[in-house]
Amino acid sequence: MQNFFDRIAALQLTVKLGIIVGLVAVLAGGYWYFFYSDMQDEQAHLEQDRTRLEKEKKEYERRKAEYLAFRNEVNALLDEQKELLRVLPKAADIEQFIENVSAQIELAGLTKVESVREPAQPVEMYVKIPIKMSLSGSYHQINHFFKQVGDLKRIVNIEDLSLDPVTVGVSPDQPNLLKANFTATTFMFTDKGGGAQKSGTSISSGGGH
Repeated sequence: MQNFFDRIAALQLTVKLGIIVGLVAVLAGGYWYFFYSDMQDEQAHLEQDRTRLEKEKKEYERRKAEYLAFRNEVNALLDEQKELLRVLPKAADIEQFIENVSAQIELAGLTKVESVREPAQPVEMYVKIPIKMSLSGSYHQINHFFKQVGDLKRIVNIEDLSLDPVTVGVSPDQPNLLKANFTATTFMFTDKGGGAQKSGTSISSGGGH
């Protein structure tokens, strides 16, 4: 080994420099091959993983936004359905409806003369349930009654209204009485067009104040 270093020491400067440069090149090549190239490969894999993760993140955010939008739409539709079924129920509940109307008649101080249920009328996705009614009272009482009926949760249409003065059986302390004849129509939701109800059934007879 000593002879090897002695020989190198005896060489010319340029040869020594060439040997040093060669050794440096060999060391650099070995470093690049064993370490730097592995680091580059690992960096390339990390870059690919980063790109993939960013793509997955964007896809997740897109799907999350779609899901939130869909959930909001579903909630809005459910709220709309609840409101629709509140004013347009699937069950007739006609007795409850009559009770609500009768309560408004009493609160308004009116006298019910007649109340007759007419045949149900299927119309596309709902059924019309008309009830012919006759009430007597003052103009203000009748007006108050219609206002209260309009505030009911269930949809009610007042149709074919006529007002006539009451001239028979009127006491002196009840001047200017009117008789209101009209049809109170409520509705029931149905996805099959519904079926007709029995017609001409008297709901309740006259009575009141």
